[in-house]
Amino acid sequence: MSQNQNELREKLKDTIAEGLTSKAIGSKTGITLDILSRFKNGHICLCENDCLKLQAFLDKVQIPTSI
Repeated sequence: MSQNQNELREKLKDTIAEGLTSKAIGSKTGITLDILSRFKNGHICLCENDCLKLQAFLDKVQIPTSI
C-alpha cells in the first residue's frame, strides 16, 4: 500500500504543479485541505477510502499542456 500511496502522492504533486489547486481537489473529493497538504508533504498516508477517492479523481483530471 505504501508504494501505491507514494505513486499517488507524486501524481498529486504533479497535478498541483500543473495548475490545479488543492482547494479544488479537496472540494471535488471531499478530502480536507489539511489532510491533502499533510499527505502531499509525506507526513501521513491516506485512509483507504480517501486514497480511492483521490485516485479516481486524479485519473480523470486532464490539464491542457498547451494553448
